[in-house]
Amino acid sequence: AKRSKEAGHLLGHEKGNPLNSVADGLKTTLGLNTWPVVRDLVDDIITVSEDEILRATKLVWERLKICIEPSAGVGVAVALGKEFNEKYKTEDHINNVGIILCGGNVDILKVSKMMEEKGL
Repeated sequence: AKRSKEAGHLLGHEKGNPLNSVADGLKTTLGLNTWPVVRDLVDDIITVSEDEILRATKLVWERLKICIEPSAGVGVAVALGKEFNEKYKTEDHINNVGIILCGGNVDILKVSKMMEEKGL
């Protein structure tokens, strides 16, 4: 999505991209219906690392006691991240941020093992 937004036209996955991500719900490409919405209505797309996704997912699990999937952890990771917080500040009248949390696509044991392997 970020590459398409930057290019100004719909792109597929880069050749050779193994699509390895804990956020497996986001491994798809934009389609003909979603691309115009992103192109015309989305101001910015911020990406985060796999570690940031896992940290954010774990934070929600531990602090909110909500079982979210790592794809939902992406939004939390973005909101906690440096790039977002440098771009969108309270003094710029950015007072509310909404993050959709969902949990239908998570293998808790698999994701927990990944967190443990990363020392989280």
